Amino acid sequence: MQKLILTFIVLFISQLQGYAQAKVTLPDGLFAVFNTNKGQIIVNLDYRTTPMTVANFVGLAEGTIKNKTYTQEIPFFNGSIWHRVVKGHVIQGGEPSVVADPANQEESSTGYEIPNEISHLSHNKAGMIGMANGGPHTNTCQYYITLADRSYLDGNYTLFGEVFDGMDVVNRIEQGDTTFSISIVRVGDEAKHFIVNDKTFDDLVSTQWTKVNFEKQKRIAADNKFISDRYPGLIESPSGLRYKVEVTGSGSKPADGQVVNLSYEGLLTNGVKFVSSSEGKPMDGDKAESFNHMIGTDGLVKGLEEGLKNMKSGERRILVIPGDLGYGLNSGYYGREIPGKKRLVISPGEILIMNVSLNKLN
Repeated sequence: MQKLILTFIVLFISQLQGYAQAKVTLPDGLFAVFNTNKGQIIVNLDYRTTPMTVANFVGLAEGTIKNKTYTQEIPFFNGSIWHRVVKGHVIQGGEPSVVADPANQEESSTGYEIPNEISHLSHNKAGMIGMANGGPHTNTCQYYITLADRSYLDGNYTLFGEVFDGMDVVNRIEQGDTTFSISIVRVGDEAKHFIVNDKTFDDLVSTQWTKVNFEKQKRIAADNKFISDRYPGLIESPSGLRYKVEVTGSGSKPADGQVVNLSYEGLLTNGVKFVSSSEGKPMDGDKAESFNHMIGTDGLVKGLEEGLKNMKSGERRILVIPGDLGYGLNSGYYGREIPGKKRLVISPGEILIMNVSLNKLN
């Protein structure tokens, strides 16, 4: 009992130390003040650009929206730890203090998921705050702050503000450090009217889902037109893989356990091009490298594996691989990070268009 009381005293003193730091003059806006064991971080929340995501963060921080972990009026983030720190990349936190292993938390601590709210905000500098998730539209409570230019994340993760003061503290955060509390500060009449409750939050979520679903249907239509205009005469297999034989091969088709040598040139519907590397992974470049693969083993996306099983030596096919047979609907692919070059990104659910050559059967 004495040990428990002592722990609370230490936490209380640490909080006071955070509040006692030098005051910063804030302009009009909505701010989150993180009081951590390393010092104070002040984040400017962009409630105009991403109102739903900011409402989620503010509602949890102030305990004004329902969630699975706590009853309302209990601040959700008090005592949460920074459970993931990757130097030069991000620091990540947000799971409630009652979660024993935040890094491997599989169940939603909020009891709900909110959609992405992608905007013009960019990961192109340190200090941007965004929502961590397990795939598109699975945001709950985890957030991250960038430690460098992470522009390749743009479009796949929701940003909702940036560090206004305390970037030195952000850079000192280590895995296991604690956020004792997060206070929301409203400066100016407009920010003071940004009040979050269950109704205002639900309305914002509903509006964003409508927008997301509309954009999804628009994207599907654009993708279908892109493919039909450029690749007429495709044949569709039961799995949803579409293909067209460009050059007919000869001999037998490869069997499970047989090693084949192949190469490919790829294209996404957004115009991004890629080619095969000697390891079989997509990479930037103009010249495809050939590689070996054993049929029936891991290493290739499902659609490419399926296509190879029906090809013969010397054959070349166009394969149009849907997202679920590519890198998945909830995951993507990030190519190697090369200084000075834009990183290859294949977002979750992307259609892969591959011009595949089966060079030979070994």
